[in-house]
Amino acid sequence: MKLVTKISFRNLLRQKRRNILLGAAIALGVMILVVANSFSSGITDILLNKIIVRVAGHIQVAFNEKGGLYRVIFRDKEKILPLVRNNVEGIRELEESIGVFCRVIGNNKADNLIFVGIDLSQTISEETRREIEESYQMIEGDFKDLSRTDIENPVILSQEKAQYLNVKKNDILRIRFTNLFGNDESARLTLIGIVKNDNIFMQTIMFGELHNLKKMMGYKPYEVANLNITIENPTKNAVKLADKLHAALNPDLAFIYGKLNYQGREQAVTMFGFKADSDSKKVVKKHIHILSIDKKDDIFSKKAVLLNEALGNKLGIKVGDPFELVYKNKFKNTYTTKKYKVSGIFHNDDMADKNIVLIHEEKFYDTYYPNLPEDRSAITDAYLPDRNNSLYNVLATEWVLLDRTSNTEELQKKMKDITRKKWKGTTVDVRTMYESASEVLKLENVLNLITITAVLILFFIILIGVINTLRMTIRERTREIGTIRAIGMQKKDVRNVFILESFLLAFFSSILGIILAFLSMHFLTILTFELPDNPLSILLVNGHLYFKPTWIGILLNIGLILAIVAVTAYFPARRAANLSPSTALRHYE
Repeated sequence: MKLVTKISFRNLLRQKRRNILLGAAIALGVMILVVANSFSSGITDILLNKIIVRVAGHIQVAFNEKGGLYRVIFRDKEKILPLVRNNVEGIRELEESIGVFCRVIGNNKADNLIFVGIDLSQTISEETRREIEESYQMIEGDFKDLSRTDIENPVILSQEKAQYLNVKKNDILRIRFTNLFGNDESARLTLIGIVKNDNIFMQTIMFGELHNLKKMMGYKPYEVANLNITIENPTKNAVKLADKLHAALNPDLAFIYGKLNYQGREQAVTMFGFKADSDSKKVVKKHIHILSIDKKDDIFSKKAVLLNEALGNKLGIKVGDPFELVYKNKFKNTYTTKKYKVSGIFHNDDMADKNIVLIHEEKFYDTYYPNLPEDRSAITDAYLPDRNNSLYNVLATEWVLLDRTSNTEELQKKMKDITRKKWKGTTVDVRTMYESASEVLKLENVLNLITITAVLILFFIILIGVINTLRMTIRERTREIGTIRAIGMQKKDVRNVFILESFLLAFFSSILGIILAFLSMHFLTILTFELPDNPLSILLVNGHLYFKPTWIGILLNIGLILAIVAVTAYFPARRAANLSPSTALRHYE
């Protein structure tokens, strides 16, 4: 093998002009391939890691209450945050995601912007800090000023929007928006900073302190919006951790434990909501026996309030009688009092001796969510049916956990279902940016496919040159082949000489192509492009082209090229090896 290698190197140096021209063509193809792949990877990195991850994190826990896509709220921060932290390892940042579309009025100018909240109380990683500094360059002011309490609702605007609204630092802005519960609101903001961002899509965002925005939107201190989770090594861990978190978020039954007051008599009761979809109705009709009912009310109407037989007998309460339910709240250290009217008395074998109130899930959640009852760990006397109970599957849960999705198309279908089905409970969805932004990954794949196709066409032309060069080389060295075969070199060694010669030419040319590619990318990143109002600005970082070469991608591409060259060289090399020594020695040009 050592002799074969020496001969191959010698032959490369003998035909310098021909090999230089062929090697330059291969190097050019490699350079184009590396630059193009690095550019497409750069686009994906910008979209995924500099835009989408800032909007939705690597993993997002999304909430929607009562089927409202814009009613993004979970009522119990103390319950959801520990579940997330205990089931997602390697969290870099865990932050709330709140953004509201609003009409902003400046000095004789108005525009539509997205008001986004930033939690400055959270400690962020150095990597995140660098990404933010790269994306947002402060021209005036400081991000830290958003947390100032001596300024009325401080905000930061992009340079382009500040110019359009004709405002400058310390000016007052007025906004109109719809709050969390669908009410039209207005507010005054103080412009305390102006930021430069070359990305046209990010120029429409106005930043404020998260606490101030939540207060404007109607959130209480113990309520939370969508949770964005940034993790270590998302490519490897995001989907796996999202699946684990999804399993941990399986909800328990929702219930309210309190005192039922009727004409001075009192009983401890457990109230449940029951579902009224078609499948649940079949179960209810099978296992609930209505003993008496108000003729005006159906048991599945939204006004339905059903008491079990045992409770009715203890209190002497009948259909049509009013009563009060009083229970302690989890937050605010207060009690909630709700008035109801009995619309039916029922019997269920599994609940025969319990004090149970059943109401329609919509009516139940209207009470349950705004006035959360005490945590189940603080209640020991409430009746909670086990999973074998005949009614277990029709009782309302703390929230509705949506199925996981694998791509953007499935996610869009799920979002439509939320609106169409009009869930009465809060829906909880766990998703990753790789699923939410699968179309972005498709874009990268398309760009890579186009690049590889174009380069393979180029290499096809180059490989024709390899074949012709080998044929000429073999023809010129026919007598040499005869000589080395006559002195004992085996056929396979002759074949390997020509294959290795082509392989080495392609290898060194590829190394040169990689060097040229990095030099080209370095030169291109020096160039500055001013595209403030052009959608193509999304391809830039701070006005410069962005490339993200990966050594795995480069090595795979080079490996493919070397394999193609070796296979292409194999057939003429084999033909040369099959020449008989006597025939080769008699050859004359």
